[in-house]
Amino acid sequence: MGLILVPVVEKFSEHITAMDEAYDNQMNFALSHVLGASIQTALLNTPLVVLVGWGLGREMSLNFEMFDAVVLILAVIVVGNFLRDEKSDYLEGTLSVIVYILIAICAWYYPPPRPGEPTASANPAGETYESGSEVHARMMKW
Repeated sequence: MGLILVPVVEKFSEHITAMDEAYDNQMNFALSHVLGASIQTALLNTPLVVLVGWGLGREMSLNFEMFDAVVLILAVIVVGNFLRDEKSDYLEGTLSVIVYILIAICAWYYPPPRPGEPTASANPAGETYESGSEVHARMMKW
């Protein structure tokens, strides 16, 4: 839900404007609309989620799993290829939609992490963090 639906619905007007500009072969404007809004959202939502989680007593750190890190790198590579030639065509648009659908399908079927399993941003000191189910169980006992 948060990976697919929220970004699409939240910035729907920005996406329509970007598609119109990409159709007119103005990739700089299209990418500035989409990337600028996405970066602003990420820079607001990330610290806000961490602070709200801290206030609620829940673990909301930036401790990403390997899947999340790979998806982020894949997205950066796809956008980087669009920025390189500064032109748009139907193949690039189709490939970006296919990558988005592949990420959605993989995220749907990706199994939840096991408690104590290391993550992509694992602490080098070897400290373990509580999983969401452990935090939930502890809060239910409280």
